Amino acid sequence: MVTFQILNLQDLPASASWFLNLYPKGGIFGLRGPLGVGKTTWVKAVVAELVNRQKGKMPRVVSPSFVVHQIYGTNPPVEHFDFYRLELKDPGSLIEIGYWEAFEKSNHENGYVFVEWPEKADLGQLKLTDELLFSFGPTEGARSIEIKTQFR
Repeated sequence: MVTFQILNLQDLPASASWFLNLYPKGGIFGLRGPLGVGKTTWVKAVVAELVNRQKGKMPRVVSPSFVVHQIYGTNPPVEHFDFYRLELKDPGSLIEIGYWEAFEKSNHENGYVFVEWPEKADLGQLKLTDELLFSFGPTEGARSIEIKTQFR
C-alpha cells in the first residue's frame, strides 16, 4: 500500500501529480471514503493537473452524484462515476450508465475512470485497477489517501 497525506487544500495539486506519475497510462480506480472526505475535490485536482500539463482549459468539475457519470475532455480522458444513490448488483445496470464503454475506452486510450462508492456494485464486476481509500486526518482539513494495490 502507498499512502499520501494531505494537510490542506494546497496539497491537492501535489497529490494529483503524484497519482498521475504513479499511473501514467490511467486505469479504473475505486474511490472509497465517508461523505465529505473530498473524493470529488480530489478528482477535480487530478483533472486540473492534467489540464495544467497540457496547457489546456479547465472544464467545470462537479460531483456526479445526481447525474451518475461525468466526462471531462482532458487528454487522456477522465470519466467520473458516483454510485452513491445506486444499487448496481445486476451486471446490466453497469451497461445502462455507460460504465463498460468507459472501461473499454480507458483500456484502449489510456484514460482514467474514477468510481466513487464502488461498494454499491459487485466489485468483481468493476475490474478496478486499484482502490483509493480516503479518510479524515488528525487535524481539521487534513486527509489521507491510501492506495490498495491488491486489485492488479
